[in-house]
Amino acid sequence: MLKKFLLTLGVLSVASTAMAEDITNPFYLPRQWQVGAITSASIEKLVIKNSNAYIKSQKRLLREDLQFGLTDSLALIGGIGNIWDTWKGTPKIVLDGNLDKAVHDRENIQWDAGLAWNILTGPARFQVSAQYGQDRWKNYSGEYKYALGEMKFGYQFQRVLPYVTGSVEIPVGQEPGTKGIAGDKFIYATKLGIYQGKCETWALDTGLRLRYDENTEARMILAEAEASYYLTPKATLGVYGTYALDGHSKYDLDVYDKSAGVRLRLYF
Repeated sequence: MLKKFLLTLGVLSVASTAMAEDITNPFYLPRQWQVGAITSASIEKLVIKNSNAYIKSQKRLLREDLQFGLTDSLALIGGIGNIWDTWKGTPKIVLDGNLDKAVHDRENIQWDAGLAWNILTGPARFQVSAQYGQDRWKNYSGEYKYALGEMKFGYQFQRVLPYVTGSVEIPVGQEPGTKGIAGDKFIYATKLGIYQGKCETWALDTGLRLRYDENTEARMILAEAEASYYLTPKATLGVYGTYALDGHSKYDLDVYDKSAGVRLRLYF
């Protein structure tokens, strides 16, 4: 009797695992009437400096992203989060005076909403998305509004998916020369990535991202990686991080940036 019971549990476990969906895939969208909730928490350390000036920042982020499938290929997407920031700097970078003492900013609320659309033709993958968002900084430059457009293209080779993304962030209603860190110029980013997933157990997403901000003339090459483990067929727990391999900004400033975090994905 015990052997039959254990065998039944084993069969059910294997069957349940086999139904796991590839929810960590960079092209995954929830199916019609399905909901996805992605909770992220991270810490980032940023240093911008040259021989005469510097900014040091430590940011802690908590963010919730939601997805709702309108069809099997079209989804509403959006998110809301907050950044707890501690930073200090010198007057050649920070416009409001010398900040030798640390400044703590606990009210940096950000939100965005939009649509994402998948076009899947055999092993080819194509996704386009558009969002509108706002960032609100209590101690920085008030409110920053923007539109974000992104395209992804990839090709599936069994469980390996190489892909490329490109995005542009366009300020909305920002006055030229806006004081503080919110500017009126475009921000560009592109990523070359490789995703490898084994649906029933784990997934790994790695890549290099190039980011350019016209406002600060900041250029960064970031190495990115996320490793996820399947808790259930529609729930994963992952760790992720970024590291700036190279970074420069105007005024001959060098940029050093690194982050690490955890991410929980739930689909139902």
